[in-house]
Amino acid sequence: MGSLTSLGTFALLAFMCGVVLVTQPGFNSTLSANIGGPLNAATVSLCVSAVVVSLLRLFVAPEFSFTAALEKTPYWGWLGGFLGVFFVAASMYVAPRLGATSLISLVLCGQIIAALIYDKFGLFGYGEQPITQLRLLGVALIVVGTGLVLVKH
Repeated sequence: MGSLTSLGTFALLAFMCGVVLVTQPGFNSTLSANIGGPLNAATVSLCVSAVVVSLLRLFVAPEFSFTAALEKTPYWGWLGGFLGVFFVAASMYVAPRLGATSLISLVLCGQIIAALIYDKFGLFGYGEQPITQLRLLGVALIVVGTGLVLVKH
């Protein structure tokens, strides 16, 4: 029963990540409109993130050693920050133009296709997972659903 509880907790946390993911570009687009564009807003947003995560680290992992992490981590493990900058800046630029539903549908479509590839080959720290017919059907339905979301009425 413990694993079911863990699964429920993980599912809720993943669901909340989805809520945050659709909320963040809206907040950042508003910031962008008020402080001179996406690059300024990305700078402010990511500085706030750096302060918050630094404070959390002091309480959660005060023994962290950057030098040890640098020695153990493969080069691509350090690229998440670059990807974060891209997502924050790009999403705040396109959010007011596409709207929340279109933006997140396209984000989800990109995520699910990339995830399928990462799982198949065990890339970037993900364990290998088979591509089954049901998974392909699920991905196809998401792609079709994204197309339907993008159709202008």
